[in-house]
Amino acid sequence: MKRYRVPGVLDIYEVSDPEEIEAVNNDPRIDRQLALQNCPFNWLLVRRSLSVLSYAGKRFPTMSPRGSMERKSAQEELWNRLNVKVHEMKLGPEELEPLAQWVRGHGAEESLGLQAQQILGHLFSEAFVATAESWDAAATLVKAPRSNNVLKLFWWQVSGKVRRAKRQLASMVNDDLSAVNAIGIAAHNLVKSLHLMKALYSDSNRRSTLSPAEAANECLVAPVSVFRQATVAGELNGNTFSRNSLFILNIGQAAKTKGAEALVFMSDSWSSCPGEQWVPAMLEGVWLRANRS
Repeated sequence: MKRYRVPGVLDIYEVSDPEEIEAVNNDPRIDRQLALQNCPFNWLLVRRSLSVLSYAGKRFPTMSPRGSMERKSAQEELWNRLNVKVHEMKLGPEELEPLAQWVRGHGAEESLGLQAQQILGHLFSEAFVATAESWDAAATLVKAPRSNNVLKLFWWQVSGKVRRAKRQLASMVNDDLSAVNAIGIAAHNLVKSLHLMKALYSDSNRRSTLSPAEAANECLVAPVSVFRQATVAGELNGNTFSRNSLFILNIGQAAKTKGAEALVFMSDSWSSCPGEQWVPAMLEGVWLRANRS
Protein backbone atom coordinates (compact mmCIF):
# COMPACT_ATOMS: atom_id res chain seq x y z
CA MET A 1 0.00 0.00 0.00
CA LYS A 2 1.59 3.24 -1.15
CA ARG A 3 0.56 6.64 0.08
CA TYR A 4 0.93 9.81 -1.97
CA ARG A 5 0.34 12.85 0.19
CA VAL A 6 0.98 16.54 -0.21
CA PRO A 7 -0.85 18.41 2.58
CA GLY A 8 -3.66 20.49 1.15
CA VAL A 9 -3.13 19.09 -2.36
CA LEU A 10 -3.57 15.30 -2.47
CA ASP A 11 -3.99 12.31 -0.17
CA ILE A 12 -4.13 9.02 -2.04
CA TYR A 13 -3.40 5.39 -1.26
CA GLU A 14 -2.63 3.07 -4.16
CA VAL A 15 -3.39 -0.54 -3.25
CA SER A 16 -2.22 -3.43 -5.45
CA ASP A 17 -1.69 -6.34 -3.04
CA PRO A 18 -4.69 -8.72 -3.12
CA GLU A 19 -4.88 -9.14 0.65
CA GLU A 20 -4.66 -5.39 1.22
CA ILE A 21 -7.35 -4.78 -1.40
CA GLU A 22 -9.68 -7.16 0.43
CA ALA A 23 -8.87 -5.53 3.76
CA VAL A 24 -9.68 -2.05 2.41
CA ASN A 25 -12.86 -3.19 0.70
CA ASN A 26 -14.12 -4.99 3.81
CA ASP A 27 -13.36 -2.15 6.22
CA PRO A 28 -16.67 -0.37 7.06
CA ARG A 29 -14.77 2.91 7.56
CA ILE A 30 -13.78 2.89 3.90
CA ASP A 31 -16.66 3.22 1.49
CA ARG A 32 -18.01 4.66 -1.77
CA GLN A 33 -19.63 7.70 -0.21
CA LEU A 34 -17.03 9.70 -2.18
CA ALA A 35 -17.39 13.12 -0.57
CA LEU A 36 -16.26 16.07 -2.68
CA GLN A 37 -15.19 18.21 0.29
CA ASN A 38 -11.58 17.33 -0.24
CA CYS A 39 -8.12 18.46 -1.28
CA PRO A 40 -7.87 19.60 -4.94
CA PHE A 41 -6.35 16.52 -6.59
CA ASN A 42 -8.61 14.09 -4.74
CA TRP A 43 -11.57 16.30 -5.61
CA LEU A 44 -10.61 16.22 -9.29
CA LEU A 45 -10.44 12.41 -9.44
CA VAL A 46 -13.66 11.86 -7.53
CA ARG A 47 -15.55 14.62 -9.35
CA ARG A 48 -14.53 13.28 -12.74
CA SER A 49 -15.64 9.74 -11.95
CA LEU A 50 -18.93 10.80 -10.42
CA SER A 51 -19.73 13.13 -13.31
CA VAL A 52 -19.31 10.25 -15.75
CA LEU A 53 -20.78 7.41 -13.70
CA SER A 54 -23.98 9.19 -12.72
CA TYR A 55 -27.10 9.92 -14.72
CA ALA A 56 -30.21 11.99 -14.05
CA GLY A 57 -28.99 12.80 -10.55
CA LYS A 58 -28.31 9.17 -9.60
CA ARG A 59 -25.03 7.32 -9.33
CA PHE A 60 -24.46 4.05 -11.15
CA PRO A 61 -24.80 1.14 -8.68
CA THR A 62 -21.04 0.58 -9.01
CA MET A 63 -20.47 4.03 -7.50
CA SER A 64 -23.06 3.85 -4.72
CA PRO A 65 -22.10 3.38 -1.05
CA ARG A 66 -22.50 0.13 0.85
CA GLY A 67 -25.32 1.54 2.97
CA SER A 68 -27.51 2.38 -0.03
CA MET A 69 -30.61 0.18 0.03
CA GLU A 70 -31.34 1.14 -3.58
CA ARG A 71 -27.90 -0.16 -4.60
CA LYS A 72 -28.35 -3.36 -2.63
CA SER A 73 -31.80 -3.97 -4.10
CA ALA A 74 -30.62 -3.38 -7.67
CA GLN A 75 -27.59 -5.63 -7.11
CA GLU A 76 -29.70 -8.49 -5.75
CA GLU A 77 -32.33 -8.14 -8.47
CA LEU A 78 -29.73 -8.30 -11.22
CA TRP A 79 -27.90 -11.18 -9.50
CA ASN A 80 -31.11 -13.22 -9.50
CA ARG A 81 -32.00 -12.31 -13.06
CA LEU A 82 -28.61 -13.33 -14.40
CA ASN A 83 -28.28 -16.52 -12.38
CA VAL A 84 -31.48 -17.90 -13.89
CA LYS A 85 -29.66 -17.88 -17.24
CA VAL A 86 -26.41 -19.50 -16.09
CA HIS A 87 -27.24 -23.09 -17.07
CA GLU A 88 -28.49 -22.01 -20.48
CA MET A 89 -25.35 -19.96 -21.16
CA LYS A 90 -23.06 -22.89 -20.34
CA LEU A 91 -24.73 -24.93 -23.08
CA GLY A 92 -23.74 -22.38 -25.74
CA PRO A 93 -27.08 -21.06 -27.05
CA GLU A 94 -27.48 -19.78 -30.60
CA GLU A 95 -27.16 -16.14 -29.53
CA LEU A 96 -23.48 -16.79 -28.73
CA GLU A 97 -22.66 -17.91 -32.27
CA PRO A 98 -21.42 -14.47 -33.45
CA LEU A 99 -18.94 -14.40 -30.57
CA ALA A 100 -17.90 -18.00 -31.23
CA GLN A 101 -17.33 -17.15 -34.89
CA TRP A 102 -15.15 -14.22 -33.88
CA VAL A 103 -13.11 -16.44 -31.54
CA ARG A 104 -12.58 -18.84 -34.44
CA GLY A 105 -11.09 -15.97 -36.43
CA HIS A 106 -14.04 -14.96 -38.58
CA GLY A 107 -15.35 -11.41 -38.60
CA ALA A 108 -13.83 -7.96 -38.52
CA GLU A 109 -12.01 -6.73 -35.43
CA GLU A 110 -14.36 -3.78 -35.05
CA SER A 111 -17.40 -6.08 -34.92
CA LEU A 112 -16.49 -7.54 -31.53
CA GLY A 113 -17.52 -4.51 -29.49
CA LEU A 114 -20.95 -4.46 -31.12
CA GLN A 115 -21.43 -8.18 -30.51
CA ALA A 116 -20.39 -7.94 -26.86
CA GLN A 117 -22.65 -4.96 -26.30
CA GLN A 118 -25.53 -6.77 -27.97
CA ILE A 119 -25.24 -9.81 -25.69
CA LEU A 120 -25.25 -7.61 -22.59
CA GLY A 121 -27.92 -5.20 -23.80
CA HIS A 122 -30.30 -8.04 -24.61
CA LEU A 123 -30.22 -9.07 -20.95
CA PHE A 124 -32.04 -5.85 -20.09
CA SER A 125 -34.19 -5.21 -23.16
CA GLU A 126 -35.38 -7.66 -25.78
CA ALA A 127 -35.59 -4.75 -28.20
CA PHE A 128 -31.93 -3.77 -27.71
CA VAL A 129 -29.90 -3.50 -30.92
CA ALA A 130 -26.26 -2.45 -30.67
CA THR A 131 -25.15 0.06 -33.28
CA ALA A 132 -21.94 1.82 -34.25
CA GLU A 133 -23.30 4.86 -32.41
CA SER A 134 -24.03 2.95 -29.21
CA TRP A 135 -20.56 1.42 -29.22
CA ASP A 136 -19.01 4.84 -29.79
CA ALA A 137 -21.01 6.09 -26.79
CA ALA A 138 -19.64 3.21 -24.71
CA ALA A 139 -16.09 4.06 -25.80
CA THR A 140 -16.63 7.63 -24.61
CA LEU A 141 -18.03 6.47 -21.30
CA VAL A 142 -15.16 4.13 -20.47
CA LYS A 143 -12.43 6.59 -21.47
CA ALA A 144 -13.77 9.68 -19.72
CA PRO A 145 -12.96 8.70 -16.10
CA ARG A 146 -9.40 7.56 -16.91
CA SER A 147 -8.02 9.55 -19.81
CA ASN A 148 -4.99 11.75 -19.11
CA ASN A 149 -5.74 13.94 -22.09
CA VAL A 150 -6.92 17.01 -20.20
CA LEU A 151 -7.78 19.02 -23.32
CA LYS A 152 -9.89 16.21 -24.76
CA LEU A 153 -11.71 15.70 -21.48
CA PHE A 154 -12.36 19.44 -21.19
CA TRP A 155 -13.77 19.52 -24.71
CA TRP A 156 -15.94 16.49 -24.05
CA GLN A 157 -17.44 18.20 -21.02
CA VAL A 158 -17.95 21.55 -22.73
CA SER A 159 -19.42 19.97 -25.86
CA GLY A 160 -21.66 17.61 -23.89
CA LYS A 161 -20.17 14.49 -25.49
CA VAL A 162 -20.20 12.47 -22.26
CA ARG A 163 -23.70 13.63 -21.39
CA ARG A 164 -25.00 12.64 -24.84
CA ALA A 165 -23.30 9.26 -24.62
CA LYS A 166 -25.04 8.47 -21.34
CA ARG A 167 -28.37 9.72 -22.63
CA GLN A 168 -28.11 7.55 -25.72
CA LEU A 169 -27.24 4.38 -23.80
CA ALA A 170 -29.86 5.03 -21.13
CA SER A 171 -32.57 5.48 -23.76
CA MET A 172 -31.80 2.00 -25.12
CA VAL A 173 -32.31 0.24 -21.75
CA ASN A 174 -35.19 2.18 -20.19
CA ASP A 175 -32.87 4.29 -18.03
CA ASP A 176 -31.74 1.24 -16.03
CA LEU A 177 -28.37 2.34 -14.63
CA SER A 178 -27.21 -1.26 -14.06
CA ALA A 179 -27.83 -1.79 -17.75
CA VAL A 180 -26.02 1.41 -18.74
CA ASN A 181 -23.04 0.24 -16.72
CA ALA A 182 -23.18 -3.15 -18.47
CA ILE A 183 -23.33 -1.85 -22.05
CA GLY A 184 -21.15 1.19 -21.42
CA ILE A 185 -18.45 -0.07 -19.05
CA ALA A 186 -18.55 -3.84 -18.49
CA ALA A 187 -18.79 -4.52 -22.22
CA HIS A 188 -15.17 -3.45 -22.58
CA ASN A 189 -14.04 -6.08 -20.06
CA LEU A 190 -15.98 -8.67 -22.03
CA VAL A 191 -14.17 -7.58 -25.20
CA LYS A 192 -10.83 -8.07 -23.42
CA SER A 193 -11.92 -11.53 -22.28
CA LEU A 194 -12.83 -12.53 -25.82
CA HIS A 195 -9.47 -11.33 -27.11
CA LEU A 196 -7.84 -13.66 -24.57
CA MET A 197 -10.12 -16.48 -25.66
CA LYS A 198 -9.26 -15.96 -29.31
CA ALA A 199 -5.57 -16.28 -28.44
CA LEU A 200 -6.28 -19.52 -26.54
CA TYR A 201 -8.29 -20.90 -29.43
CA SER A 202 -5.51 -20.18 -31.91
CA ASP A 203 -3.30 -22.65 -30.00
CA SER A 204 -4.49 -26.02 -31.32
CA ASN A 205 -3.09 -27.90 -28.34
CA ARG A 206 -4.88 -25.75 -25.77
CA ARG A 207 -8.01 -25.70 -27.93
CA SER A 208 -8.23 -29.49 -27.70
CA THR A 209 -7.30 -29.85 -24.03
CA LEU A 210 -8.97 -26.99 -22.16
CA SER A 211 -12.48 -27.59 -20.84
CA PRO A 212 -15.01 -24.75 -21.23
CA ALA A 213 -14.69 -23.93 -17.52
CA GLU A 214 -10.89 -23.86 -17.68
CA ALA A 215 -10.92 -21.65 -20.76
CA ALA A 216 -13.43 -19.28 -19.20
CA ASN A 217 -11.37 -18.95 -16.01
CA GLU A 218 -8.25 -18.07 -18.01
CA CYS A 219 -10.13 -15.34 -19.86
CA LEU A 220 -11.76 -13.48 -16.96
CA VAL A 221 -10.83 -9.80 -16.78
CA ALA A 222 -11.34 -7.47 -13.84
CA PRO A 223 -11.89 -3.70 -14.02
CA VAL A 224 -8.59 -1.82 -13.98
CA SER A 225 -9.26 -0.10 -10.67
CA VAL A 226 -11.99 1.11 -8.33
CA PHE A 227 -12.25 3.93 -5.79
CA ARG A 228 -12.91 3.82 -2.07
CA GLN A 229 -12.79 6.73 0.39
CA ALA A 230 -12.27 6.88 4.15
CA THR A 231 -15.30 8.23 5.98
CA VAL A 232 -13.27 8.75 9.19
CA ALA A 233 -9.60 8.85 10.13
CA GLY A 234 -8.07 5.57 11.24
CA GLU A 235 -5.42 2.92 10.81
CA LEU A 236 -5.37 -0.27 8.73
CA ASN A 237 -2.56 -2.83 8.80
CA GLY A 238 -0.16 -0.22 10.18
CA ASN A 239 -1.16 2.46 7.66
CA THR A 240 -2.77 5.58 9.05
CA PHE A 241 -5.33 7.35 6.89
CA SER A 242 -7.20 10.62 7.15
CA ARG A 243 -10.87 11.31 6.74
CA ASN A 244 -11.54 11.44 2.97
CA SER A 245 -8.23 9.74 2.05
CA LEU A 246 -8.82 8.23 -1.38
CA PHE A 247 -7.97 4.58 -1.99
CA ILE A 248 -7.36 3.38 -5.54
CA LEU A 249 -7.73 -0.41 -5.61
CA ASN A 250 -5.84 -1.82 -8.60
CA ILE A 251 -7.92 -4.97 -8.92
CA GLY A 252 -7.17 -5.49 -12.61
CA GLN A 253 -3.55 -6.35 -11.93
CA ALA A 254 -4.09 -7.91 -8.51
CA ALA A 255 -6.68 -10.39 -9.85
CA LYS A 256 -3.98 -11.94 -12.05
CA THR A 257 -2.13 -13.11 -8.92
CA LYS A 258 -2.50 -16.83 -8.27
CA GLY A 259 -5.13 -17.37 -5.62
CA ALA A 260 -6.64 -13.89 -6.04
CA GLU A 261 -9.05 -14.69 -8.86
CA ALA A 262 -12.04 -13.79 -6.67
CA LEU A 263 -11.08 -10.12 -7.06
CA VAL A 264 -12.38 -10.21 -10.65
CA PHE A 265 -15.91 -10.00 -9.25
CA MET A 266 -15.05 -8.87 -5.68
CA SER A 267 -16.68 -12.13 -4.60
CA ASP A 268 -18.23 -12.56 -1.15
CA SER A 269 -18.19 -8.83 -0.42
CA TRP A 270 -20.80 -6.09 -0.25
CA SER A 271 -19.62 -4.81 -3.65
CA SER A 272 -19.64 -8.16 -5.47
CA CYS A 273 -20.53 -8.08 -9.16
CA PRO A 274 -23.98 -9.51 -10.05
CA GLY A 275 -22.41 -11.14 -13.11
CA GLU A 276 -20.13 -13.34 -11.02
CA GLN A 277 -21.75 -16.55 -12.27
CA TRP A 278 -23.23 -15.39 -15.56
CA VAL A 279 -20.02 -14.04 -17.13
CA PRO A 280 -17.98 -17.26 -16.70
CA ALA A 281 -20.99 -19.28 -17.88
CA MET A 282 -21.31 -17.14 -20.99
CA LEU A 283 -17.60 -17.52 -21.74
CA GLU A 284 -17.94 -21.28 -21.28
CA GLY A 285 -20.76 -21.24 -23.80
CA VAL A 286 -18.69 -19.29 -26.33
CA TRP A 287 -15.77 -21.73 -25.96
CA LEU A 288 -18.12 -24.70 -26.34
CA ARG A 289 -19.66 -23.31 -29.54
CA ALA A 290 -16.29 -22.31 -30.97
CA ASN A 291 -15.04 -25.86 -30.54
CA ARG A 292 -18.08 -27.50 -32.10
CA SER A 293 -16.60 -26.76 -35.51
